[in-house]
Amino acid sequence: MEKNLVFKEVKKDTEIEDLSNFEVQVFTDSQDLQWNLTNIRKEIKEGWKLYSVSYGPETVAALFLKSDKESLFTKNTPIKLAFQGNGFSHRIKDFYEEEAERLQLKRVVNYCPVDNFRMIALNESHGYRKTGNQLGSHSSIVEWEKLMT
Repeated sequence: MEKNLVFKEVKKDTEIEDLSNFEVQVFTDSQDLQWNLTNIRKEIKEGWKLYSVSYGPETVAALFLKSDKESLFTKNTPIKLAFQGNGFSHRIKDFYEEEAERLQLKRVVNYCPVDNFRMIALNESHGYRKTGNQLGSHSSIVEWEKLMT
C-alpha cells in the first residue's frame, strides 16, 4: 500500500462536525479526550489546531497541533484499525517534525496515554524521550519530546 497521506487543517464548523462524527468507534477514546464535538471544540478554543489525516477518500486519523515560541505540541487519535500496520503512524511523526522545522521550532512534544504501547515504541524509535511530566487524571498521559537539530 502506498503511504501517501493528506494532512488537512480543519477550520470550518462543517468540517469539524464531519470529523467529530467520523466513525467514532474506530477511535479508542484517549484518556485525556473523549472523541465528541464538545471536547474537540474545547481543544480548538484552547489553541489546538485540528487536522484530518486521509488516505484517498478515507479519514484514518485526527491530529491536534499547538505551538509556542520554541515547541510544537502534538497529540493524535489512533490510526483507524483497518489501516494500522501500514506505516501511517511513522508518517504522522514525520509530519510533526516537518512542521516543527517549517516553523523553526526547537522541539516537538508529543502526548500519549501511558498504556499505549504502540505509541510508546513509535516515540522511542523516532528519537523521542520522556520528559518526566505526566498529565491528565491519574497521570495517565505521558509527555515525550524530541529536540530538533
